Amino acid sequence: DFYTNEELGVVDYLLKQKEAGRIRHLGFSAHGTAETIEKFLDKYDCFEFCQIQLNYMDWTLQEAKTKCEILAERNIPVWVMEPVRGGKLANLPEENAAKLRALRPEESVAAWAFRWLQTVPDTTVVLSGMSNMAQMMDNVKTYSEERPLSEEEIALLYAIADEMMDAIPCTGCRY
Repeated sequence: DFYTNEELGVVDYLLKQKEAGRIRHLGFSAHGTAETIEKFLDKYDCFEFCQIQLNYMDWTLQEAKTKCEILAERNIPVWVMEPVRGGKLANLPEENAAKLRALRPEESVAAWAFRWLQTVPDTTVVLSGMSNMAQMMDNVKTYSEERPLSEEEIALLYAIADEMMDAIPCTGCRY
């Protein structure tokens, strides 16, 4: 593996750059399995954050729950990528969107994904990937107050995710 190759010394180089003041906080982004992340962190204990794909669908589909547990054990804050899974979780089929609106009519469908993140401990940064001003304003509205979902609301999201498992393809990030 590139990053753990002792001959290349990638992590050692990054640590020297941190010591020199060129890096303030050292972290990494991971698309690997939970097992890969765990092995990497067993080898290196110098990281201050980790960015993972985290949303209510990938909680089980891509082992995000296990990854969060691994990071929590090491007190490493989670940075979130793909909170609405490339827009798929912001554009649900109308029957599912209606179920969400019935419980929280003031929230957008995208806001549900962000509210779900408010229930995940150690989530400190969310990269929302919005593409226009209206989406950005919705994010600002959503994060202007913390309103985590109830157990009933979380169960509804998981049921919706289960229905969609076969319908949502890989995000195609090519990692």
